[in-house]
Amino acid sequence: MILEEHPFIQSIPESRRPVLLTEVEVRNYDRSETIFSEQSAPDSMYLLLEGTVSFGKAREDGNRHIVSHSVPGEFFGEVGVFTGDLRALDARADSDCSIARISETTFHKIIEDAAPLRKILESIISHLSSTTTHYMTDLMRTEKLSLVGTMMASILHDFRNPFSIISLGAHFISQRHKEDDKTQQICSNIESQIRRMVDMANDLSAFSRGDEAIETIQISAEELLEQFRMLNEPYFSDPLIPIELKLDPVTLDVDPAKINRVLQNLITNAREAIEGKSGQGKIKILCQKQADQLILEVSDNGPGIPADIQDRFFEPFVTSGKINGTGLGSAIVQSIIQAHQGEISFKTGDQGTTFTIALPA
Repeated sequence: MILEEHPFIQSIPESRRPVLLTEVEVRNYDRSETIFSEQSAPDSMYLLLEGTVSFGKAREDGNRHIVSHSVPGEFFGEVGVFTGDLRALDARADSDCSIARISETTFHKIIEDAAPLRKILESIISHLSSTTTHYMTDLMRTEKLSLVGTMMASILHDFRNPFSIISLGAHFISQRHKEDDKTQQICSNIESQIRRMVDMANDLSAFSRGDEAIETIQISAEELLEQFRMLNEPYFSDPLIPIELKLDPVTLDVDPAKINRVLQNLITNAREAIEGKSGQGKIKILCQKQADQLILEVSDNGPGIPADIQDRFFEPFVTSGKINGTGLGSAIVQSIIQAHQGEISFKTGDQGTTFTIALPA
């Protein structure tokens, strides 16, 4: 296709074409050559005369995710020229290409007689650009979660035999030393911790599928926290970061294992935050009834949640300052509370953070 026959050039009034055509540069690109990069300045739009062009976005793993393609007779790059925003995608020649480049200055000359239409198009393009950004973010997140789900299924499969052997060993020891209360307690803890590890992996797998199923029972706050204390005895015996309990005599209709997972995440985060702070640490757990809700609070006197992640704290893969953090713990916490028809929120500052969980009474 020659430049004069391109549909975009044909749309320009015939009387204006000759002058404008002198300002258009035609260039040949080799296969795989980059036409413009993601986040580059939008200084031109392009008319594709021969070959094909792909548009992609860099993934966190370094690979390129292809979003769309252009074929001869189409044009691209006009969005950035309209909005002034940096390129949301890159453009790369999929084959040897012939492409006409229209500079930003020439582009504005072409559309200068249609100012009202230009304003409308700018608004539409701005919305489309935002939609593309959200689409890519959601797509990357979905792919990550799918990978997490596959990984956890594999881990559970590989760990099933070791877990069974450990559990069987604890059972034999328990049967052989029935009169020894300490041995019975240790074996019981081994069984509980194995179930806990399996439940944690299952929770992660269920979250990746968007399937947070719960099995609720009625349980007192005191019994629920006693289960948590037994599973986390080292936390409660640490004099440097004592855990204070304040429990009203209330009964909750919850899935105990899931709520213990929530407490595990919140208190582990609190301890990690406090450990990096000088002075005496303190964690408080409060459970009380307020009107038609049961309120469960976990508070600490740590340095608070960093401001740059507060608005996104419950989103998947959001983390800050954790070498081994995945950014999924808080997202799973929120999904568990929502599965209980409850809500979770937090207040944070330099003097600490308080998480408030409101469950239906």
